[in-house]
Amino acid sequence: MGKIKSALELAMEKTADLKVDREAMKKTSLTKEGKISASSYLEKPEESDIADRLKHYKGDEQVWFRSGALETVLANLSLPRLEADLAGLEKLKKAVILITGDKKNTNDLFGQLSQLFEQYLSNMDQLEEALKQQYMPQLRQKEMQLQQQTGQTVKLSPEDDPEFLKLLSEQFGRMEEQYSQVLKQAKDEIRKF
Repeated sequence: MGKIKSALELAMEKTADLKVDREAMKKTSLTKEGKISASSYLEKPEESDIADRLKHYKGDEQVWFRSGALETVLANLSLPRLEADLAGLEKLKKAVILITGDKKNTNDLFGQLSQLFEQYLSNMDQLEEALKQQYMPQLRQKEMQLQQQTGQTVKLSPEDDPEFLKLLSEQFGRMEEQYSQVLKQAKDEIRKF
């Protein structure tokens, strides 16, 4: 009669020929550590030990750590929604300088990004105002139709009209796509530092 093997024995037989790629594991680990360190820096720069960690690693290990840290910083670099979002740009710039060590190029690029973001916010406001002006005749027509139906004076605002909001969202989406392409190019440039 044959021997019944335990699940552990079967698993051990199947994995006996597998080899562990220690370098790949180390790369994954250090990249993750870089991401965590950068995240910590972005939350509380004064409590972060990312500078010490950057000095600690050498060669490929430092490259992997920097890569993870830089990806975290770049993931936080996005188009602003509000004017207040521009304040966070300085912290991201300092993080890139710390991680890459390239102060001049980083300062130059972030200066351009600051202008781009201000222009983006301004263009979004201008687009909204232009669309409101363009949409007002349609809105007035809807008010007149409602007044005829109800016999009461009705005041509508563009923000209350689903058709206007859909049009605004589509236009914002187009503009955001254009600016996102420029931001992607800037991120690619930063990766080369």
